[in-house]
Amino acid sequence: MILIDSSVWIYYYRPTGPEKIKETIKEAIASDLVAINGIILVEILSGISKKEDFKKVNSDFKGFHLLPLNEEIFMEASVLGSSLRRKGITIPATDLIIASSALKAECSLCHIDFHFDTIATHVSLKATNFKKFID
Repeated sequence: MILIDSSVWIYYYRPTGPEKIKETIKEAIASDLVAINGIILVEILSGISKKEDFKKVNSDFKGFHLLPLNEEIFMEASVLGSSLRRKGITIPATDLIIASSALKAECSLCHIDFHFDTIATHVSLKATNFKKFID
């Protein structure tokens, strides 16, 4: 399973988004490997102003695996954040929750956000940065 972060979805849904991102995501969708969580859902849907675009993306997202965000994930995110803070590293709470969600579900995390690369150097997060597809 692949948890796809908001940072990637933004490029996927952009009409002028990189073809490599679009192709990679379409392959994952066709293989039923795509996962999201509630934070990613809110980050993407809340940024859509046109009703018809909202309906389309919401419909798409209903076809993906929805990873649960529960007390265990929030506690794991808190422990992770505290551990990193002791090392002088500050990560936004939303990214800690997304990373913890991926860790718990044993998903790979596709992203364009250096925070996840930082987290992956300290825990066993399997993170793939798609920034290489937009440069």
